[in-house]
Amino acid sequence: MSAINSSFVWVTPSLPQGPLGRRYSVETKFRGHYHIIGMRQPFIVLLVFVSCAVGALLRTILKESNIPVIVILCLIGVLLGVVGYFVKEVLILTEYVAEIDPILFLHMFTPVIIFTAAFEMDFYIFRKSFWQILLLSVPGFLLNCTLIGWLTYKINKYNWNWHVSMLFGIILSTTDPILSVASVKNIGLSKIVINLIKGESLFNDATTAIVFELYRDLVSDPHTEVAKEIIIKLVLKFFASTIFGFLSSRIVTYWLSHIFNDGLTEVILSFSMTYLIFFIAEWIGMSGVISLTVLGVLLDSISFSPGVDEFIFRFWAMLTFLAYVMIFIIIGIVIAVKTFPYVTIRDLFYILTLYLALNLIRGLVVLFLSPLLSRLGYGFNWRWGAVIVWSGMRATFTLNMALGISQSKDPGTAAMKNMILLHAGTASLMTLMINSTTVKKLVTTLGLCNITLPKRMAMYSAVQRIKEMEANTFSMLKLDRFLADANWTMTEEAIKIDYPYKFDIEEVSQIVRTLKCPDCNTDISYETTPQQIADILEEARLRLLTAQIASYQKQYHTGMLNQDAAQTLIGAAESYVDIRGKFMNIHEVKTYWESKGLLVSFKKLLSDWVYNVKDEKSKPSRNKILKLCHHIVFMDEFEYTSYIITLLNFIPILMDFITHLDEIYTEQLKICNYYFIGLYILEASLKALAMGKAYIFHHWNQFELVIIIVGLIDIMIINIFKPLHPTYHMIRTIRIFRIIRLIRVLRLLKIVIPRLINLLEKQINKQLTFRYDIAKGYVQGEEDTKYLIEQISGHETISKEINKIMEKNKQDGMKELGLMQRDYPDIVTAVKTKQAVQTVLNTATETLKVLISSGIVDKNEGAKLQKMILQKKKNLGTLPSTIAPPTAEELLHSISWLENEKNQIEFIQKRARLLCYDYGDIICEEREMPQGIHLIISGMTKLCGSSPCYGVAKDVYEPRDSKRVPYTDYLVSGAIIGELNCLTKQEMEYTVTCETAVQTCFISMADLFEAFDKFLECPSLEYKIWLKLALEITIKTFKENLAYQDWSYKMCTKLPNVYVMDVPTHSKWDIYDGTMDDVILVHGSVQDCQLLQPYFAPCILPKTCHQVQGTAAVTKLLIVRTTTTKRKTSRRCSNACQYHSSGRRQATIGNTVETDGSSRHSLYSDSVSLKQTEYKCFEVSSFNLTLRILYNTKDKNVHCTGILLIFTFPKVVITNI
Repeated sequence: MSAINSSFVWVTPSLPQGPLGRRYSVETKFRGHYHIIGMRQPFIVLLVFVSCAVGALLRTILKESNIPVIVILCLIGVLLGVVGYFVKEVLILTEYVAEIDPILFLHMFTPVIIFTAAFEMDFYIFRKSFWQILLLSVPGFLLNCTLIGWLTYKINKYNWNWHVSMLFGIILSTTDPILSVASVKNIGLSKIVINLIKGESLFNDATTAIVFELYRDLVSDPHTEVAKEIIIKLVLKFFASTIFGFLSSRIVTYWLSHIFNDGLTEVILSFSMTYLIFFIAEWIGMSGVISLTVLGVLLDSISFSPGVDEFIFRFWAMLTFLAYVMIFIIIGIVIAVKTFPYVTIRDLFYILTLYLALNLIRGLVVLFLSPLLSRLGYGFNWRWGAVIVWSGMRATFTLNMALGISQSKDPGTAAMKNMILLHAGTASLMTLMINSTTVKKLVTTLGLCNITLPKRMAMYSAVQRIKEMEANTFSMLKLDRFLADANWTMTEEAIKIDYPYKFDIEEVSQIVRTLKCPDCNTDISYETTPQQIADILEEARLRLLTAQIASYQKQYHTGMLNQDAAQTLIGAAESYVDIRGKFMNIHEVKTYWESKGLLVSFKKLLSDWVYNVKDEKSKPSRNKILKLCHHIVFMDEFEYTSYIITLLNFIPILMDFITHLDEIYTEQLKICNYYFIGLYILEASLKALAMGKAYIFHHWNQFELVIIIVGLIDIMIINIFKPLHPTYHMIRTIRIFRIIRLIRVLRLLKIVIPRLINLLEKQINKQLTFRYDIAKGYVQGEEDTKYLIEQISGHETISKEINKIMEKNKQDGMKELGLMQRDYPDIVTAVKTKQAVQTVLNTATETLKVLISSGIVDKNEGAKLQKMILQKKKNLGTLPSTIAPPTAEELLHSISWLENEKNQIEFIQKRARLLCYDYGDIICEEREMPQGIHLIISGMTKLCGSSPCYGVAKDVYEPRDSKRVPYTDYLVSGAIIGELNCLTKQEMEYTVTCETAVQTCFISMADLFEAFDKFLECPSLEYKIWLKLALEITIKTFKENLAYQDWSYKMCTKLPNVYVMDVPTHSKWDIYDGTMDDVILVHGSVQDCQLLQPYFAPCILPKTCHQVQGTAAVTKLLIVRTTTTKRKTSRRCSNACQYHSSGRRQATIGNTVETDGSSRHSLYSDSVSLKQTEYKCFEVSSFNLTLRILYNTKDKNVHCTGILLIFTFPKVVITNI
C-alpha cells in the first residue's frame, strides 16, 4: 500500500522542488488567510474522475469521426504536464503522477486489457490458427526487435550501446491487442484476420514481457548460470503459466456453475479473479499475460448464467475504455514532465524516421514469414499481411516498459532513459493517429470487406421485410383514434429506409432478376449463373450457421440446453464456418459424445463382481448344519465381521514394512499371520458349505481363494527357509511375498465397489443426458432455422436446395433422438421432465414480468414471487437423473384431450388394445383408410409419405405446393398416429414403419366414434381433439410465417381465449368483427367473399378479410379472441360440438349437408335454408331441446316423425343424421 500511497495520494510532508531548484511556498497562498479551502485533499482522485468525464465527453462528440479519442486524451495529458511548468499548484500534481510505479501501472491496467481481448476471441478460430499466431508472436517478434535494435544502434545519435538499443527494439516490437483491431472489427473484415491480429498481439505482449525481463536482468546482473536461469524462467513463463491459466479457468467455470442467476456475483467474480490470477502468476514468477490469455480464451458467454453475457461484455468494455483513458492521460503527463527538458528539434526527425522504420521492418518480417504462414491454419495472402502490418498499434505494453526504463535504477543517464520514453510515447501516438485512422481505408482498398452480391441480396431482402413491416404498422396506426390527426405525409417521409449499399444499374438488375420480377412479383431464377448460385448458397450457409448459433444461445438462455451442450453445439457450428459448402449434420456432431464408452465397460466389469457376490444367493440346504451355515453366511453381520477382520489384518501387514518394529515383534507378527489366514479359511469354508457348488463360480470367492492360497504359500516358504542359511534369493522371495500380503486389503473393495458403481452410473447418466441435450438442441436448431430459409436465401433454387439439406439433417437428428429413447428411456424421460418443468417456469417468469411492467403486481411483491420461481428452477438440479418411462395407463392420462376426464379415460381403457410390432413392421400404409388411432407406448416409428394436405383437395394442393419435399418424420413414445385422418375419414397420407420394436395402444375408429357419441357434454371429446390439432397447426403456422416472434409464450397467454369454429360448405361467416385477434385456417379452404381470394389451410387469414365462405367438405378455423371479449364459453362450445358431431356423422353415412351459398351466417345462425333433394332426417338442436324432422324434398309439406314444436330460440344448429 505504501507504493500506492506514494503514487496516488497527495501528501506534502515537505514542499516540492521545482525544475529550477526553488521550493514553492503555496500553502498559504492556496488556502487563504482563513484556511477555508483544504490543502490536504486527494486531488489525484479529482484527476481520475475528470479524466473519465473528459473521455466520455470526447467519445460522445467524436463518435462518428475517425479521430482516436485516446490520442486527444494523451495530448490533454501533455498539455497538463506543460501547464505544470508555469502553474505551481499543477506541478505538484503532475510530478506525483509522473513518478507512478511501473509495477503498479502494469498491475492496474494490463489485466483488464488482456482479459477483454482474450474473452472476445473466437476459441475455434483461435485453435485452428494457433500455429500462425505463435509464428508471428515468437519468431516474428524476435526478428522485429532484433532489426529495430540493430537499426537503432547504427543510426542513433544518442550514443546508445548495443544493449540499450536491443531493449529499445524489444519495447517497440510489441503491439496492443485491443487498439490493433478496434478500427477494423466492425467493417466486415474476416473474423480470421481479426483473430490473427488479436492473437498475435496477445502472445506478442507475453513474449515481450518475458524477453524484456530476461534481457534486462542479464544485462544488469550477468552471472555464470545464464543457461539454467533462462530455462527455468522459460518453463515458468510459458508452460507453467499455461497450466495455471487452464486450472484457473476450470476453477472459475466450476464456481460460476454453482452461482444460480446472480449476475452481480458473476460479474464481481470475473473481475476479482482476473486481477487475482494475474497477481498470483506474476508473484510466483510466471507470466500473468499468458495465464489471463488462456483464462479468457477458455471462458465464453455461455460460461455465465443466461442473460448475464450482455452485461459482462458491457462491463468489460467500460473497464477497458476507462483503462485506456487513464493510461494515455498518465503517459501524456509523464512525457511532458520527464522528456520535454531534453527535447530538441533534431528529435522530431528521429521520431518520423523511427515511425517509418517500425512499419517497414514489420512488413519485412511478415513477408519473410508468409511462406510458412500460408501453409498453416486458414492460409495466408498478401492482403492479410498488409492489414496485419498496418494494424500493429503500439500502446499499453510499449508505454509500460518505457516507463519502467525511465524510472529504473540501472546505469544510464537520465537523458537516455527519458529519450526512450519519448520515442516510445511518440511512436504509440503516431501509429494511433496515422495507422488507426487509415487502416479502414486500406482494408476497403484491398477489397477485404467488399460486400458481395449474395450479401447485397441478403440486405435487399432484409430491407424489403423491414419496409413491409413498416407499411403494415403505418396502416394500423392510421386506425388509432389518438393518432388520426398526425401528419402522415411527414411520417411517411421520416420512416423511409434507404439501402445501406450503393448499387449500380447492373447490380440492381441482377438483384431484381434473381429475387422477384418487379411487374408480377414472381421468382425469376433462370438467368442466374452457376457461379452466382454457388456464391449465394455459400453466403446463405454462413447465415444459417449464424442463425443456428443464435438458436443454441436462445435455448441456453431459456434453460432448454445445459451449459456443456450449448458450448459444444456453438463450437461445432463455428467450426463449420471455414469449411466451404459444409452444413452442420448430426453424424459429425455425434463425435463429441462417442468417445465416452470406457466408463460403461468399466461399470459392467464392476457390476459383474457385485452381482455375483450380493444378488445371486443359492437355496438353503435341507441339512440342518448346512442350513445354519447358509443362514450365518447371508447375514449382514457376517459381512461386517469379514470387513473388520480385513481392517485388523492391515495393522500387522503395515508393521512388517517398518524395520525396527519387524525386528522387535517378529514372532507376534508371524502368529498374527497364522491367525488371520485361519480366519480367512474359516470364512471360505462356511461360504462353501452354505453355497455348495455355486461357491466356486462367484468372482469374489475366487479372489478370496487366491488370497488364501498365496497366504499358505507364504507360510510354507517362511517355515522352509527358516532353518537354512539365508541367501540373497531367499530374502528377496520372502520380501516379495510380504508385499503380496497387501492384496488382502483389496477384500475391502466389497464395500467400495457398490459406491463406485453408483458414482459411475451418475457420470454415465450425466454423459447420456449431455448426449440427448446435444441431439435435442441440434434438432430444435434445425427447426428454428428452417423457417428462416426463405428470408436467408432470397432465391428459389437456393431455398429449395437448403430446405432439402436441412430436412434431411433434421430427420437424422430425430432418428438419433428416437434411438436414444429406445436405448435409455429412463434417462430421456428424466430430461424431458426437467425440460417440461423449465418451460413452465419460464412461462411463469414471463407472466410475472408482464404483471410487474403493467403495474398489476408491485415490484416488492414481484420480487418475492420471482424468488420463489428461481428456487423452483434451482431445485431442478435435485431431480433424479433417471425416471421410469410412463406406462400405457399414465400416457392415456397425459393425453391433452383426455386429461382429468375420468369417465372418458375409463371408457378408452376398456376399449383400447395393446399391440406389439417388430422392427420393420408396417402399422399403416399410405392411401389406405384409417382403422383407428395408435398411441405409441414404447419404441420409434418412421413416417414417410406426402406432406399433409389439411383437407385441401389434391388437385388444388399439388399445383399450389409442387416444390415440397417428401414428408418424413420420426415419432416416439407419447405420440399419436392417425388423429386427423380418423376425424375426417380421409385416407392416410403417410406410411408408418417401425424403426424398433414398438408397442402401441390402439383405439379403433368404431370405439372412437362411440366415445364421440357418448361424451357430448361441453366441451365434447371430438371438439377437444380438434382443438388440440388446431393448436398444433396454429403454432407451426405462426412459426413459419412469423419466424422472428416467440409464439410459444404468446399461445400460452392466448390459450384461454381460443376456440375452433366449423365453416360448412358454401356458408358465409363473419370474422374479425372486433372480438377476434387472429383467425387461423387450420383445415380445409375458404374464400374471401369480397375479394374472392381463396385461402388454403394452414394459413393466417388477413385482417382485411371480414367474411369468408367455406369451400371444402370439412373446414375449421381457430379463433383467437381479444382478451376483453366477454366469454360465452358454454353456448359457443355447445354449438361447436354439435357441428363436429354433424361433420362426423355425415362422413360416416356419406351424405352431405349443403346450404345455399347466398345465405349468411355468423357464429350463431338465426335461419337455415336447406337444399331439398330427397328424404332426409335432420336433428335440430338448441340448448337442450332436440327436434327430429323427416321431410320429403319434393313436397312443400314437412312430415314430422314426432310432435311438431314451434320455438323461437335465437340460435339453432342443424346436423344431418
